[in-house]
Amino acid sequence: MPKPQLRAEQGWIFDNFLMLSENEDVLHPGIMGTRLGRGFMMQDLNAVYTKVTGRRSFPKAWAKRAVALETMAKEAEAKGRLVTARRLYHRSALCFGRAQHLVPVHRNPNKDKWYEALYRNYDKVIELSQGTMEKVSLEFAPGQEVHAIFHKAPGDGPKPTVVIIPGMDALKEDVGNPFENDYVIRGMNIVCIDGPGQGECNFKEAWLNADNHQQAGARVIDWLETRDDVDMDKIGVMGMSMGSRWGVQLGAHDKRVKAVVGQMANVGTFDMIFEQAQPNFKRIFMYMTGYTDEVEFDEHMKSHDHLPDVAKKVTVPHLLVAGDMDELCTPDDIAHFRENLGGSSELWLYEGIFHPMGEVSAEIYPAMADWMLTTLNEGRPDGERKMVYIDEGTTLAEHDHG
Repeated sequence: MPKPQLRAEQGWIFDNFLMLSENEDVLHPGIMGTRLGRGFMMQDLNAVYTKVTGRRSFPKAWAKRAVALETMAKEAEAKGRLVTARRLYHRSALCFGRAQHLVPVHRNPNKDKWYEALYRNYDKVIELSQGTMEKVSLEFAPGQEVHAIFHKAPGDGPKPTVVIIPGMDALKEDVGNPFENDYVIRGMNIVCIDGPGQGECNFKEAWLNADNHQQAGARVIDWLETRDDVDMDKIGVMGMSMGSRWGVQLGAHDKRVKAVVGQMANVGTFDMIFEQAQPNFKRIFMYMTGYTDEVEFDEHMKSHDHLPDVAKKVTVPHLLVAGDMDELCTPDDIAHFRENLGGSSELWLYEGIFHPMGEVSAEIYPAMADWMLTTLNEGRPDGERKMVYIDEGTTLAEHDHG
């Protein structure tokens, strides 16, 4: 009997859960805190969630809110209120990004329209940034480009710079909040990327394969090397969710990387995320790799790196921040991964926290930026192995985390 495609018959479960929920926390525990940290406004979230009755109503609700925000942004810009306009364009871009994400069909007219609206609005965010932001597209393979947004830290001279890799279902526009960025305010540049299988690469059909994400990341680092505001001796990588995997691959591939941080751990096998977790994850990753047949996709994934083997090639300091109830990566997976890291390793493991980690996002993101800055400036002892377990009800600040 042929394998059922993507456990699609379980879709009713999503709709029933959403009907019982006031937001997305029922599907992604803790996601609300993460969204707010990235620049989503509670007013916009409420405008969407109060209209949602099931999965298919999500894209329409996000798009409707995005259109309203873009209209307000244009009105503010026409009146010369450029600070207000920039924030409204940012909110609109975030909402258009969510709208396109929830349409799983490539070249769907609505998906393409919302992609274009995302970039139209975010281009205005960059245009109104007074020179602190820049977008670049770089060819990393014949006919294929990686897309990146550079956020310049204040001040003159070369500065530590961090490559930010979003998760499998996130966008470069999602992860570098232009108005409150933990790295930039600490004097570090950041460059947020859409590698193969992500965001703008999907829109332009640069699909993910076994080894091209790290090639794309290395091409971005090549470009950083041409800038006089980047200290090439202080290049870090920070990856979220599936980006925690790609960050390890980039750190193993490119020796210009001096430190790697992963958050929302995804450093185990693919079996848990694709065969045990909600079917949506596998559907998304199939789209990212350009596959529509599940059997062919399963065979293709055998070519992707076995992460513990790749970890042996990461000889620079590595920090992993995770929850012990992460539904995509167990503490045992994390322990096995860390055993194979070639350099120093630090783990912050939060009790009772799921994959999105939104409940502790206000604590972990500043702390990760502090860790990165210290590591790039001062390094870490060779072979150091540290683990901090943050009990429920306590904070990282109560522990000596370096």
